[in-house]
Amino acid sequence: MSWRPITLVAALCLTLSVPGVASAEDPPPEVEHRTGTQAPAEVSGLSEPARAADPVAAAKAHLTDPRYHLDPADLQPIRTVVDGQDETVRFAQRHRGLPVFGAHYLVHLRKDGAQREIVGAGGRFLTELTVDTTPTLTKETAEKIAAGLRPRGYTARERPAATARELVVLPRGTGVLAWHVVLTSKRGGTGPQSRPLLLDAYVDAHSGRPLFTVDRLRTEGPVEGTGRTAHGRDVTLNAYERADGTYELRDRARPMWNGTTGEILTYDAAGADVLDFLNPGIPPGTELARSPAPAFGPEHTGTGAVDAHHGAGLVYEFYRGLGRDGLDGQGGTMFSVVNVTVGGQPFTNAFWDGTKMVYGGGGTDYHSFAASLDVVGHEMTHGVITHSADLVYLGQPGAINEGLADYFGNAVQVDALGIPMSDPDASLLGEGLCKNLPPAECANRDLDDARVAAEDYLGLTVALDNGGVHLNSTIFSGALWDVREQLGGARADRLAYKALTEYMTPLDDFVDGRRAVESAARALGWPARDRLTVARAFDRHGIKPGWERHLRTDSRTLIDGITDVNAVPDVAGDRYVISNSSPDATAPSRILTGRLRGGKPVVLYADDRWNYFPKTDGAQVVWASFDDTQTSFRISARPIDGSAPARVVHETTDVVNGLAVAGDVIAWEAFDAASGEVEIWAKRGTAAPVRITAEAGVSGYTPSIRGGKVAYTREWVEGGAFHSTPAIYDLATGTQVVVPEVPGTGGPSFTVMPILLDRHVVWTADTDRDGRFAVMRAAHDGTGTTAVVPDGPAAPSLNWFDATESTISIGVWPDGDTLENATLPKVLQLPLTGGTPRRVSCNAGAQDYFAAGTGDRIAWLDGTDATTDLVTRDRPAVRC
Repeated sequence: MSWRPITLVAALCLTLSVPGVASAEDPPPEVEHRTGTQAPAEVSGLSEPARAADPVAAAKAHLTDPRYHLDPADLQPIRTVVDGQDETVRFAQRHRGLPVFGAHYLVHLRKDGAQREIVGAGGRFLTELTVDTTPTLTKETAEKIAAGLRPRGYTARERPAATARELVVLPRGTGVLAWHVVLTSKRGGTGPQSRPLLLDAYVDAHSGRPLFTVDRLRTEGPVEGTGRTAHGRDVTLNAYERADGTYELRDRARPMWNGTTGEILTYDAAGADVLDFLNPGIPPGTELARSPAPAFGPEHTGTGAVDAHHGAGLVYEFYRGLGRDGLDGQGGTMFSVVNVTVGGQPFTNAFWDGTKMVYGGGGTDYHSFAASLDVVGHEMTHGVITHSADLVYLGQPGAINEGLADYFGNAVQVDALGIPMSDPDASLLGEGLCKNLPPAECANRDLDDARVAAEDYLGLTVALDNGGVHLNSTIFSGALWDVREQLGGARADRLAYKALTEYMTPLDDFVDGRRAVESAARALGWPARDRLTVARAFDRHGIKPGWERHLRTDSRTLIDGITDVNAVPDVAGDRYVISNSSPDATAPSRILTGRLRGGKPVVLYADDRWNYFPKTDGAQVVWASFDDTQTSFRISARPIDGSAPARVVHETTDVVNGLAVAGDVIAWEAFDAASGEVEIWAKRGTAAPVRITAEAGVSGYTPSIRGGKVAYTREWVEGGAFHSTPAIYDLATGTQVVVPEVPGTGGPSFTVMPILLDRHVVWTADTDRDGRFAVMRAAHDGTGTTAVVPDGPAAPSLNWFDATESTISIGVWPDGDTLENATLPKVLQLPLTGGTPRRVSCNAGAQDYFAAGTGDRIAWLDGTDATTDLVTRDRPAVRC
C-alpha cells in the first residue's frame, strides 16, 4: 500500500518551545539515570585515564567504578568500533550465563598516540535481575504454546511452524526467563498484501505465558529506485567466471574479500515461493544468477539480479566510506536473493530477514524491488543495524530502526546517483519503482514530510505495523534528513552512523535516539552552532522529553497501560473485566474488574498462572489459564464481587481461544491439535461438557450464550470451498438450528462473530470476500434474516464486533488511501434496528478490541496516548 505524506499541523510549533544549547563550554560531567536500574543511562563529559592498553579490558576496568553499579563479569564484548581517535566498546549483558534481551552497555574511549582516556559510557544494564534461569517449561511445550495461540489475522488451519531456539532473560523488573521461539507461516489471503510470517516469539519459561513477538521481516511497500539496468542504463558488474565457462554474480573485488570469505553474492530464486526463503541462509539448490557470457542479458534485468548486485556494491562502498567493512563490520559475505514470488504471483515487496536481502520480482505494475537503489540501501542498512545497536522492531525503537534504514537508503541513492539534496524527489523513498505511477504517488515514504511527534504520531498497538515501525519512522528520520539538508551529507551521515553504532541501544525510544545523536555530535567535536542545528531539527519534529503529554483524548481512562498482549475486554451492564500484567509486565497476568462509571479496578484473581480471555455476564467471570507444567489448559470461574473463591470448571489439553458465560452455562472454543479442527464445548452447571461441533469436518468459532442456547460460527468444507454461517444449539433439547447461509457472489459468504441476543442472533457476513461486511440479524429459529447494514461497496471494513439488545457496535477501518490516525480502526455504533453509524469517540489513534455495555456504554483498547489503555464513553460523540 502506498503511504502518502501526512499534512503537518503547524500548531504544535506554537506550543513546544525550543530549548537552548550552550554556546560557550560543554557541560561538566553528568549522569543521566534510567528508571528501574541503578546503572546510568549515560555518563558524559568524562576525561579519565584508561586502566589497560586493550580497549575491551580498559572498558571493563572502568565499569568497576561504583557509579555504574554493575559487575563487568556480566558483560560480554560484542564489538569495538574505531572511528579515528574514538573507540567504542559495545557489551551485551548476561545474567547467569544467559543473554539479556536488548541490554547493551557502551564505553567510549579516545586515543591520543599510545594513551587512552575514557570519555563516556551508557546504555542499558539491568541491575535488579534475580530470575531463576532454570526453565520449568520444556522447549517442546514452548513451541506448542507459541503455535497454538494464533497470531492475530491467522486462522487455525494456518498454524505457524514453531522452533524453539534458546533461553533469554527479558529485562522486566527482576527479569523474565523466556524461550525464544521462531514462528514461520504464510499469511492468508492473496494478492500484493499477502506476506509470509517470520516472527521471533518469546514465551515465559516458568509460567508459559506468551510475552511478545518481533517481526523479523523488515518489509517495505511498493517503492522505486534508480536501478541502472531496470531503467535502461549499463553498469559495471563484478562477476565470476566458472570452470565451465559460465559467469555468475559473485563479487570478490571488494577489500573485504580475504581469500575465503567477504563476497557479494546474488542468487536467483527463479520464481520460487518467498516462504522457502524465511530461514537463515540460502536454501539448498538455489543458484547464483548465471549467464553464458560476461554480459548479463535482459532476463537478469527483469529478475532484478543486475540491480541487486550492482546496488549491493554501491552500499558496501558507502559504508566503507564511513569506516565499516560490510554489514557485520567484519567483512562478512553479503547475500541477496531476487525473483521470489508468493503463491506463484508477483511478490511486491523486499525484506531483510536477519541474514540476507530478499527481493520480489515485481510484475505488471512494478519493476523488481531490487531495481530501487534506496530500497537496496534500506534493506542492507537493516543488516548494519542488526550488527550494531540491534534496535528492537517494535514501537518507537522499531520506528528508529526503520527511520535509519530510510535515511541511509536515501543517502546512498542521492550520493551514488548525484541527486542534489534540493531535488524535490531526493527525500522520497522508492519514488520510481512503479511502472505506471509518477514519483510522488509511487513513493513509500517522504523524509521531508515534516511530521511532528505529538501531532502526527500514529497511535497504534503492536498488532498493527508492530506498533508503527513504518508509519512513525519519518518523525525520527525526518530530523536526521533535516540535518543532512542543512549541514551536508558527509557530516550528517557520519553523525547518524556514529549515533547508531556507538550510542544507541536496542530499546531506545525517540528521546533516547535524540540523546544518542546529540552525544555523537559532542563526541565528534561539533561546534555549538552545529549542535544547535541538530537540536532544532529534533525540536521541529517534536522529539523532546514529555512530547507524549500533548496527545489529547475525549474518553475516560479505566486502566492506564495495558501490558498483557492478549488483553481483550468484556462488559456486562456497568461491569467490565480484562486481563493485565504488572506495570513492568513481569508478573503473571491477573483478572481485573471494575465499573464503567469509574473507580479503581479490583484484582479479581491472581496467582502464578497465566490468566487470559475473561468473560462476564455481570454476575460471574470465567477465564482461561495454564499452569507452569503446561500439561493442561484450565477454565475457571468466580463471582464478579469476589464473594466466593474461584473454582475450576474444566481442564483440557487443547488450547482455549475463546469463552462465553451466561448464568450457569459456560462455552468455549478450543483447538484440537489431533484433528486440526476448532471445537465448541458447552457446560451447564455441574453437568459434563458437551461438544457441540461433534460432526467430523465441522469447526466452530466465537461462542455466544443467551437463555441456555449457544450461538457460534459453524464452518465446514463442501465442494472444495469453506462454508460458514451462525448455528444455535439448545442445551436443554440438544437440538440445533443452522441459520441459512447468506448468499455469496462468486462463492460462499464468510460469517464472523455471531452475538446471541434475547430474540435475535446478530452477525457479520462478507458476501463477496472483499473485506467489507454486512451486519445481519435473524430470529433464533433461523428465519427473518435481515441485513441491518447491507454488504456492498459502501459496507464497512470490520475490525471487531459486538451487540446488545439496543445497539450494534462495529470496529471499522475507515476508507482512505493513506494510513494515518484518521484511517486507523474506529468504533462506531448504530441501533439494532438499523440506522446511520456514529463515531463513539474522537480519539485520534487506533480504537481496538472493545465490548459493549448497557445502552450505548462501551469500553475499548485505545492507542492514542502512545500506550495501550482501557478507556470508555457513555454515549457516542456528537461530532469529530
